[in-house]
Amino acid sequence: MEQKTRGGRGFWYIWGSVIIKLGIAYLVYMAAVSLLAGVHLMQMTGGDADAMMQIAQSTAQSGKLYDQITNELMNWAVYIEGVAALITIPVMLFLFHRDSRKEKELGIVTEKASIWKYIAIIVMFAVMALGLNNLIFLSDLSAASETYSDTMQTLYGQGFAVQILVLGILMPTCEELVYRGLVYKRLRYTSPFWAAALYSSLVFAFTHGNLVQGLYGFIMGMMFCYVYEKYGSVKAPILAHITANILSVVGTQFQWFDWLFKDPMRVGISTVLCAFIASSIYVMIQRLNTDTTKNSSQNEG
Repeated sequence: MEQKTRGGRGFWYIWGSVIIKLGIAYLVYMAAVSLLAGVHLMQMTGGDADAMMQIAQSTAQSGKLYDQITNELMNWAVYIEGVAALITIPVMLFLFHRDSRKEKELGIVTEKASIWKYIAIIVMFAVMALGLNNLIFLSDLSAASETYSDTMQTLYGQGFAVQILVLGILMPTCEELVYRGLVYKRLRYTSPFWAAALYSSLVFAFTHGNLVQGLYGFIMGMMFCYVYEKYGSVKAPILAHITANILSVVGTQFQWFDWLFKDPMRVGISTVLCAFIASSIYVMIQRLNTDTTKNSSQNEG
């Protein structure tokens, strides 16, 4: 197919968006560190340059300042993630739309699912998120990962509105544009579905930084690639990811998971129901047109 002639552009073409995303996140983090360091130094020295130099040269005082900044950064982690996402999203949209323009120039037409079929995504990924959270609890993986516990306390330690905005909307949109809209889509030009989905999902999982989120991210990443493939639009995985994250935020905020986990029977029944509902909707989605990407010349013929 003609669309495959655009492949083979090398490492940066495939993975550059991930590097850009991580680079922006690092720069935002370092900006936050510098800002907090400047505020603390001003408070400690009253703006005296000599006193600032003494603190910088003192190992004990520098260590104390570092500990203070580290503790405060934990409290600001969600805001830092939100700022990084706000900066990254426009960059990724630019790259994504540039790819789309090039596809049109090559005569590649993408058939998209009708709007009403997106309701299936909301239901499917809500029950998938609930079911996977149940399985994580039943397997006791979360108790074995101290990093995961610390991450959850940090992410869910802010106000509900901030969690919805950052964790529920900004971060999923940013990640889907990167890992599905660019990485997966570019891999897909020259690779079969499973290869493109596997590689993009593995990297997506690895960037989460701990076993529990990595495993969860890999499974969900494969499903995000699947709905992208079936629906023909990056809006599908974005909606799926937003649904899953908002379910987790709302469930944590209103203690749905605590209520479920108090009784193993509740967890078991809800997990079975989630599996049944998700698999039923999966079958429905499977019936969507499997060849969502076609060349316009083929259509004309």
